[in-house]
Amino acid sequence: MLKMDKNRELTEKFNRIFPGGHSNFRVPLEATENRIFVVRAEGSHVWDVDGNEYIDFQGGMGPNLLGHRHPEYVQGLKALLDTSSTCIGSGVLHTPADVELAEKILRHIPCAERVKFCLSGSEAVQMVIRLARAYTGRPYYIRFGGHYHGWFDNILGGMVDPSPSAEPFPLYDPNSDPFDDLCFTKGRGPNSEKESFLLPWNDLDALEATLEKYGEQIAIIHFEAVVVNHFNLLPRPGYLERIRELCTKYGIVMSIDEVITGFRLGLSGAQGRFGVTPDMATFGKALAGGLPFSAVVGKAEIMEQLRDRTVLGPGTFNGYPLGVQAALTTLKILEKDDGGAYREMDRVQKRLEDGLQELAGKHGRLLRIQSERGVFYTAFGIDKDTVLYTEEDLTSRIDIEATLGFWAGMAQEGILVLAGGRWYMSIVHTDEDVEKTLQAADKVMEAL
Repeated sequence: MLKMDKNRELTEKFNRIFPGGHSNFRVPLEATENRIFVVRAEGSHVWDVDGNEYIDFQGGMGPNLLGHRHPEYVQGLKALLDTSSTCIGSGVLHTPADVELAEKILRHIPCAERVKFCLSGSEAVQMVIRLARAYTGRPYYIRFGGHYHGWFDNILGGMVDPSPSAEPFPLYDPNSDPFDDLCFTKGRGPNSEKESFLLPWNDLDALEATLEKYGEQIAIIHFEAVVVNHFNLLPRPGYLERIRELCTKYGIVMSIDEVITGFRLGLSGAQGRFGVTPDMATFGKALAGGLPFSAVVGKAEIMEQLRDRTVLGPGTFNGYPLGVQAALTTLKILEKDDGGAYREMDRVQKRLEDGLQELAGKHGRLLRIQSERGVFYTAFGIDKDTVLYTEEDLTSRIDIEATLGFWAGMAQEGILVLAGGRWYMSIVHTDEDVEKTLQAADKVMEAL
């Protein structure tokens, strides 16, 4: 049992000062009764104020592909801190690393002809929407249910209207079940819900029917190629290819949200993984190995609107030197030995997934591990061979009590997994981590 005296004391103080966690959704992100206050981190482990040691599969919600305090990463940041400035003013001064980093991105990402640096994934998404609207002269964009693109009013949450009488705008219901709309919020701008069409993921009929009616009004289709924020729902075979065809047919900008998948699924991201090249893409999280940094990449003819200032994308910290150095160092680490770090992560991840699957069989549990490189979900109540493509595939089968119980139980055993059973791998997770994790999982599954 974890000792929590100091964590409990700090939790009480935290809750008096802060109006909730630093990031909040409609369901709790914490698996433990008290918040965990970290005082040390190294590799794949963190330690809290009570001296508890944890194996970290939360990954900072995605950025920590390198783990904590990777020595080459720390040295790269230190080299800049020892000689230069962390902030020199976006668009006023530059560093040689700007060019070196951008050249690497252009080399690795199939759709990248030009690059723009931003600070967060949320900002990058707003940038692609603005660029696409300006480029096409059209007002609307299409997104899909369950995909996450940041916290701004015009992109956050909503439910698919099952029978829209006119344009398929998202539904926002304050009385909805939190699991139906995890991101409902009050306080939206009065017209924000009329900016996008919200469609069901993996439903080609719905997409084709919408474009047949409204294709000439759609500027951009923006989506996660793998719905990492929602049980790794995969695209059906041929689905991404059809989106590409439809975007070309209707003159719509195709944009993949690679804020999570970028440089986690590999150096070429989801577009390299699936072999489908969009017109634009957004990157963040793993790109800079743990510091705030994001990028918009895409076709030159779209991106060049920034050069002639017909489209603006200002920001004091865009391209700030510490973030650029962090991203450049991260990519250098990942490029080594022709991506050798990815191959080792694959090996460790497979061993962990195979072990969890074996334990589920031992305890008579159905368990689907919905896996992509560097990230997987544990969904109980679903046969191991059932691929999850849609919300219906998930909700009609999942044992949510067991799924959430396993997540909470693992935290009590010192294994940190994100809410919903999302596991982020890092390139520094070890065989020893796997063994300890499987020992904990055996105990927790027995108690479920």
